[in-house]
Amino acid sequence: MPLNTNDQSVDRVLSSSFPVALVLWNGTKLDSSLDETLRQVARDDAGRLIVAKLNAQENPQTAARFNDTLPGLLIFRNGQETTRASRITSASFRQHIDHLLGRGPAPAAESPAQQDQARPASKPVTVNDSSFQRDVLDSDLPVLVDLWAEWCPPCRMIAPIVEKFAGEYAGRLKVAKLNVDENPYTSSRFQVQSIPTLLLFRNGKVIERIVGAAPEPLLRGKIDAALR
Repeated sequence: MPLNTNDQSVDRVLSSSFPVALVLWNGTKLDSSLDETLRQVARDDAGRLIVAKLNAQENPQTAARFNDTLPGLLIFRNGQETTRASRITSASFRQHIDHLLGRGPAPAAESPAQQDQARPASKPVTVNDSSFQRDVLDSDLPVLVDLWAEWCPPCRMIAPIVEKFAGEYAGRLKVAKLNVDENPYTSSRFQVQSIPTLLLFRNGKVIERIVGAAPEPLLRGKIDAALR
């Protein structure tokens, strides 16, 4: 079985005398095919390497430290990082392991365009009525949506905080902005009666609603609680 690690134990795991393949995932779901491959490799290659998993939502220090699009793979030898890959699949994980153990060629390197695409967004993304289902409700990551309007002074007050969160929580939380004047369907659907309103979504459902220009510590506390 893969070893489950956390913020407290991850450095000890990565410093093992065995090669370590660490998969970071977002805590909401791990592709069943990838999960089964982790189990098979951990069983079949026991004694040759350590396969470990870390839930990024529950371990923010490690998630911020490695800050990759999830699921991500880190390979360490003798305590030193030798490989880092984003958006790992069952097939690509096996390719990396086969190369690590001398059973196959090195996986093809990502092109600069692919690397840019895989990098977590460090600024809020703009969503609208048409893209809301795809970008928010179907997102693998939790999503913080800032519902605002141009004429709203309190919206401008919290805008820098929202933008700061986008960079700070990149890889663990998606931050989005929706203009309510331009997108009345979504604001009506979620019964937004005053702005700014921040809605926090997980698995397509609202798990937190914050109305008004709340102070940064309160907003941060709500987000941290939701990501645990």
